[in-house]
Amino acid sequence: MILYRGSKLVVCETKNWGLFQNDKILDEALNQGATYAVRHKVRYIIAFDAESLVLAELINDEIHVKVSSKVNADTAPDETFLFTHYGLSQVDSTSLRTIPVTIQLPISNEYKRHHKMDLHYTCFAYVGDLRDKSTWKMPYRNPDRTVDTGRIDKAVSYLLSASGYRGVQATETSVPEAAQPEVARKLAMAYQELSKWSYQTPSKAAKRLWDYLASRGETDLR
Repeated sequence: MILYRGSKLVVCETKNWGLFQNDKILDEALNQGATYAVRHKVRYIIAFDAESLVLAELINDEIHVKVSSKVNADTAPDETFLFTHYGLSQVDSTSLRTIPVTIQLPISNEYKRHHKMDLHYTCFAYVGDLRDKSTWKMPYRNPDRTVDTGRIDKAVSYLLSASGYRGVQATETSVPEAAQPEVARKLAMAYQELSKWSYQTPSKAAKRLWDYLASRGETDLR
């Protein structure tokens, strides 16, 4: 992985000297690089065999070769500029050729299996660490990101009820106190989507949430 000021720019797959004289090996190297590109959520792939320098862009399930340059010369070719962090922004939109992704790409790590459903991390009211799915708490949205009317009340109970949800409530370890106001606002906005955000709401959970945010002067979600 090549980074610039903390930003991920490109993944680089290197092979033994001169192997890219065989196009099949080059395509395999780019496919291997695609697995890392998906994992790190970057779009560019560099393949290098000490003679050839190839830059490709991963677009959906295709690898688009943008630049192919020979570097086994005394003077670096002009195309080498395109492999820098300045040059990446100037890569032409056209492709020299397109390679289908022929390997199984890794499943996105942005989803968690919950009650036989794959939920995106944004479907959870609290995400402590994106890399640690055990810290994803209080599912309150469906896979299509609509509000899960069967779970949002349970999320509020877990967060604010003295008895919690099924006897389990949020702790400083599971949902730090500093994060709880933001989690509460997130849940309140979900109730607003359901037209249930009011101090006169018939929902006990929504009323509990309203009282909590009212005590902080934060019931206006605009």
